[in-house]
Amino acid sequence: MANKDLREKIKKQSIAFLAAASMTCAGIAPVTAYATEGTTQESTDTPAPADSSAENGAAPEEVEVTQAEKREAVREAIVEKTQEEIKGHKRIAENDKLELYLKEENLSLIVRDKETGAIMESTVSEPDDSLNTTWTTFIQSGIGFQILNGLNEERSDLLAAQSEISVTKNDNGFTADVTLTKYEISFKINVELTEDGLSVEIPNESIVEAKEKVTIGSIYVYPFMGYTYASEREGYIFMPDGNGALVYLEDNDGRFSSPMTLKVWGDNAGVEESYVLSLFWDEYQTINDAEFALAPVFGMVHTDTEIAMLGIIEEGAVDAKIIAYPNGAVTNYNWVTPQFTMRRIYKQLTNKEGTSSVQLQEEKRTQYDIKIKYLFSVGEEADYAGMANAYRSYLINQGIEPVEDQSFRIRLDFLGTDKENGMISKKTVTMTTVEDIEEIYKDLKAEGITEILSVYKGWQEDGVWSNPITKYKADSAIGGNRKLSQLLKDTKEQGILFYLYHDALRANPSTVNTVFNVIKKLDESVYKENTYKEIYEYFNYQTPDKAKERLESALKSYDKAGVENLALAGISDHLFSYNYSGKQYSREDTYLMMEAMIKESAENRSLSLENPFSCYWEYTDNILNMPVNSSNYIFTDEEVPFLSIALKGLLPMYADYTNFEADQSQYFLELAETGIYPSFYLTKEDPVKLLYTNSCDLYTSEYEVYKPEIIHYYQELKALNDQVEGAYITDRERFADHVVEVTYSNGVKVYVNYSEKNVTHEGVFLDAMSYKVGESE
Repeated sequence: MANKDLREKIKKQSIAFLAAASMTCAGIAPVTAYATEGTTQESTDTPAPADSSAENGAAPEEVEVTQAEKREAVREAIVEKTQEEIKGHKRIAENDKLELYLKEENLSLIVRDKETGAIMESTVSEPDDSLNTTWTTFIQSGIGFQILNGLNEERSDLLAAQSEISVTKNDNGFTADVTLTKYEISFKINVELTEDGLSVEIPNESIVEAKEKVTIGSIYVYPFMGYTYASEREGYIFMPDGNGALVYLEDNDGRFSSPMTLKVWGDNAGVEESYVLSLFWDEYQTINDAEFALAPVFGMVHTDTEIAMLGIIEEGAVDAKIIAYPNGAVTNYNWVTPQFTMRRIYKQLTNKEGTSSVQLQEEKRTQYDIKIKYLFSVGEEADYAGMANAYRSYLINQGIEPVEDQSFRIRLDFLGTDKENGMISKKTVTMTTVEDIEEIYKDLKAEGITEILSVYKGWQEDGVWSNPITKYKADSAIGGNRKLSQLLKDTKEQGILFYLYHDALRANPSTVNTVFNVIKKLDESVYKENTYKEIYEYFNYQTPDKAKERLESALKSYDKAGVENLALAGISDHLFSYNYSGKQYSREDTYLMMEAMIKESAENRSLSLENPFSCYWEYTDNILNMPVNSSNYIFTDEEVPFLSIALKGLLPMYADYTNFEADQSQYFLELAETGIYPSFYLTKEDPVKLLYTNSCDLYTSEYEVYKPEIIHYYQELKALNDQVEGAYITDRERFADHVVEVTYSNGVKVYVNYSEKNVTHEGVFLDAMSYKVGESE
C-alpha cells in the first residue's frame, strides 16, 4: 500500500495572480480565506487550562526518544493473545475482527485487532510528568468538555468534573449514564462494537443541564483515540484538508505551538467575518490557511504495527471541527479529535452604529445527536489508501450509488455578461454569447472534442452577479430566451451536458431589495459578504425560507422552459447560524432547509453541485471544483488524494479551473493521477474587457488562447480515463524516485513521474514529468 517513509512533499507552486490582479482589480483588498471569530468570542480550539504552558506562550519541553524506547513502544502496542484485561481495561465485547476493552471510571477504551494483536488506546495511562493537573486529567478521560459558566469558560473532563458513571454492559459494548457532578450536567453515551469498527453516540435527548447558565459549550469524544507520544511510533495523522493531508508522527522539534483546525462543512457566516467571494473557490489565497473539510473524516495510522483508524462523524457534523495536535502543539502527544460545538458566547450589539455591545450566551443548545463511526484496518490496508477504500464502502452502504454515466468529459464553462459603471447607469459587458458558444463547440468538434460538460455563468438578465434568480430570463445581450433555449436543445442532441449556473444563496442589494429576508449574524448585524470590488461591494445571504421560495419559483420556470440541467451554487457549500425576526436559528436548522432545496432541485433534472459538502453527495450527478491538493498548510508533511480515491468510480469529479494554476505541467499530472476531470473557464472576448467589473480577477480566459491546451488535455486524459471508466482506485503508492503508482480495480495501473529526470520504475520507463498507463501483473 501507500509508501510511509517518503518525506518529500509535492508542493503547489505559488499562484502568479497577485501581480495581475493588482493591475486589473481596482480596490482589491488582501485575501484571507478564513477570518477569526473575534466578533463572537467563540471558544478557542485548544482545550488548554488557564495555567497551561500553551496559554503562557511556552512550548512543552522537547523529548528525545531513543531507538530502544521506540522498540518498547511498538512491543507494548502488540498484544499477541486475547486477554481478560489490558492496562486496567477489562474485555467486554468482541466479534470476528475486534475486541473491546473498557475502564469504567474514565470510560477509557482499548480496541484490539484479533488477527495482528495491534491495539489502539483512547486515553493516556501514564501521563507526562510535565503536564499540569488539568491536562493530566483531560488526557486520561474518555470525554472532554468546554463548560460555559455564565460568560466564563472552563475546560473540563470526566475526572475533573467529579463524574458519577453508571455502566450497563451488553453483548456488543455498553451504555453509560454520566453525571458531571461539579456542573449538574448529565448525559448518556452508547458504545457499540460493530462488524467493521466501533460506534460511539451521545443522544441529544439525553443531555440535561440542570444548573442555570451552566451549560456545555463543546464536547470532545474520545479525543486521544489512537494517540502516540512524541516520535516513539511511526505513522501519521490524516486530516481532510482539501483532498487530503498527512501529518507525520515524527519529532517536530518545537515547530508547532498550536493545533491544526479544520471546520467541518465550512465557516459559519453567522458568527464569523466575511471573506472574499470568488467564482474560483479559493484560487487566490495569499496565505496557506487550511481548507475547510468537505467530508467529516479524520484518521490515525500506526505504520509500525500496521493498524489504521478512520473516524467518520455520522451525526453532529453540522457544527463540528476536526483538530490535529502534532507533538509540540501544547503537549508532547500526537492526537486528532472532533470537537462538537453546542453553545457559544457571542457579542450582541446594543445600538445601530455597532459601537456598543454586550456578551451573551446562546439561549438554545444546538439540537443534534453526536455519533462517530471508527473503522479499523490492518496489514496492507492500514494506510490512507486503505482508509479511502473503507470510506468508499461506507458511502455505498449509506446509499450513495455510483453515477451511471462515468465517462470522461472536459468541463468548459463560459461567462456570459457582467456589469461596469457607465456615465448614468451600469452598462453590460458581453463576454460570451449563445452564438459564440455554438461556434466554439463547432470548432472543437472539428478537432474531435465532443465529450463536454459546460456551465454557463452570467446567462441571466443583468449579468453574472444578478442574484437571486427567480425565473428563466436570459440577458438580451447573449441572445435572450429564444436563442438560449435553442442552445439547450442543440447541446442535448449533441450529447453535451450544458448546465445553467444558479446561485441560490446570495442576494445582490444593487439588483434586489434586501431590506428584508436576509440573514443577520447572532450579534444582530446584517451579514455582508464583502467582494472588495468596485461595482458590487458586497452581497447578502437570503434567509433559507426566502431562498427556498425563490428557488422553487425558478424551478417551475425552468421546467416550463425545458431546462434539464442545473448547476447549483451557494447553498451547496454554506451553512450558518443566523438571527431573523428576533429568533435564532442554528446551522442544523439551515442544513435541514438547504438539504430540502437541493433534494427538490435534483428531482426531474440533472444536478451538478459546486463544492458540495458530503451531506449532499447523494443528490448530485457531478462534483464541481473538487480540490486536487490540500492547502499545503504549515502542518502538512504530505498531500494525498484521499477524497478522489474514495470517490473515483462513484461520482465524476471536476477540478478547479486550470486557467489559474501556475505550474500547468504538474497540475496536468495530478489530474492524470487522481482521475479528476479538467476544467476551463472561457470567454470569447479578451478578458481585458472585465477590467472594471466584479469579474476583474478573471484575467486569463480567452478561448483562442486556451484552445491548444484544451485539445491536449482532452486527448490525453480521455484516452487514460477511457481505460478505467467505472473502476475504483484500490491503491496508491508513492516512491522515493518521485514516482506515484495508482492501481484500479480493473487491473489498470497509472504510473506518474513527477521528477525532472527520466526514471525506470519497476521495469517501466518514464520520461521526466510524464505518465504511462499499464496493467498489473
